[in-house]
Amino acid sequence: MPADRLLIFARQPVPGSVKTRLIPALSADAAAAVYEASLHDVLRLAARERGRVELWYDGGSDAEHYFTREFPVLRLVRQAPGDLGERMRDAFERSFADGAERVIIMGSDSPTLPEAHLRAAFDTLHEGSAVVGPAMDGGYYLIGVPAAGWPAAAALFDGVAWSTAMVLEQTLERAAAAGIVVRSVPQWYDIDTVDDLRVAADDALPDSRLYACLKELPL
Repeated sequence: MPADRLLIFARQPVPGSVKTRLIPALSADAAAAVYEASLHDVLRLAARERGRVELWYDGGSDAEHYFTREFPVLRLVRQAPGDLGERMRDAFERSFADGAERVIIMGSDSPTLPEAHLRAAFDTLHEGSAVVGPAMDGGYYLIGVPAAGWPAAAALFDGVAWSTAMVLEQTLERAAAAGIVVRSVPQWYDIDTVDDLRVAADDALPDSRLYACLKELPL
């Protein structure tokens, strides 16, 4: 089994249920289109990295049908129920039980992430440390754990105020309390707001799905 795994957490891009902070500046359909374009670009980035890429989706049969149709060559895994911390903890647990030695979880909100940042995260895992990619909003755009750090690193996902500016701070506090060494790769941003989207418009590569999507939107 592949020793390195990159798990992309994703949701079906249903209008009104994704990128809701872009609404009403954008329509629900446009916000969903931004999400879908971002997901495609994140998966394109992931495909250039070492190890196996897996798409872990949130939702039921409709989501499964969507992802099977859109990404037929990827291994699809349904996320466990619960909050984000519970779902990430379960994904690490199952991946290590399946023979993975190093696992990174990344969302679909950073489509303009430089390839070097993701490569640095895997390099850090190979050196034996857990890793985070700090986001500019106080969260993180990726988190990685080596098998040797599990199950101690499960503490990183307990009692965190998800979707707040305290996520990274609380995660590092839990790491320190558990004696877990966590190293950081360079900071980047998630696309959550229209201001984020304007920054991404400048960073998006001309051959990216996001670039093509944003050309059609009034920013």
